[in-house]
Amino acid sequence: MQNKNSRRKEIRILLILIGIVLFKLFVWDEYIVNSTADAALNGVEGEAGVMHVISEKQELAIRSYDDGFKLYAVSKGFWGWSITDEMWIGNEKDKTLEITEQTLQFKPDQKLYMSLVVDKKQSFDKVTADSTTMGAINFNRTVGDNAFVYYYYSNESLGDINYEGTRLNGETEKLARDNEPN
Repeated sequence: MQNKNSRRKEIRILLILIGIVLFKLFVWDEYIVNSTADAALNGVEGEAGVMHVISEKQELAIRSYDDGFKLYAVSKGFWGWSITDEMWIGNEKDKTLEITEQTLQFKPDQKLYMSLVVDKKQSFDKVTADSTTMGAINFNRTVGDNAFVYYYYSNESLGDINYEGTRLNGETEKLARDNEPN
């Protein structure tokens, strides 16, 4: 008799565990929390952009808008993926070239150092830089409706940076932060 009761308990425990696993997979991850970084960005305005995996629990997303770009730090936690920081670039109306260095915050305490160049005239083919801490930097580029954004990211501070842009005709020139290209 006792053997039968212990067998029933084992079956109940097994069924409860199977129920918990199924609940987590098919209900919790799908309907209660954001199961992916992309799901965390659902409902966020802007055109679909690029996403970069920074680590297993961190992703960087860049979305374009009519008048600039928005960057999102998306982190995975116990409750799923969520946006932990965001940054807007390219909204200065009077500048055709905007250069900025910013940081994005991930969970729990990690930062991503960003160097960004917004080219509103779309006149550069590529942007490179030289950093005191990183050495030579080659930028990634994404295209928006009215601008290009060149970006570089690192887990380490970028230090002092000198920028150069190569125009579509092949000419290279130094880029300054506060004004138009030299």
